Amino acid sequence: MTSHRAVFSVTSGPNDGDTVSIDLGSCRLIGRHLSETETAFIDRDGNRVLDSAAADILSKHLKERAPAATVGNMAAFNASAFERGPDIIFADDSISRAHAMLFYDSGGVGIIDLASTNGTFINAERVGSALIADGDVIAIGNSELAVKIR
Repeated sequence: MTSHRAVFSVTSGPNDGDTVSIDLGSCRLIGRHLSETETAFIDRDGNRVLDSAAADILSKHLKERAPAATVGNMAAFNASAFERGPDIIFADDSISRAHAMLFYDSGGVGIIDLASTNGTFINAERVGSALIADGDVIAIGNSELAVKIR
């Protein structure tokens, strides 16, 4: 029986050897550790609150995937389109604080770049948003993640 989970194994970068996953019906932010001088707003669940630019990008890219949920504001997206899982935080200074959002719905596993400084790449091709296939390699900053969809 399929578990409907995508697993991402970090194959290079400061978090080499780490594994993270995302379940069907959820989304997870990818970001970096903050320095001692940086701050971020945190929601009730302990996740970073997206700034308006990142929330707009996310809403725009997911509008076709969940039209009823992305009308209005980011709170509607979080509450009704996907369950937001815990943020994925890397010790890679070349990753933005809110770099990208992974999501998994009935259409597949995808990633949306949230206007990151250094971009998001799938199989060495820069993407704004894209679906991810089993065996793809995601590069963010100096980190690479191998994808396994079960």
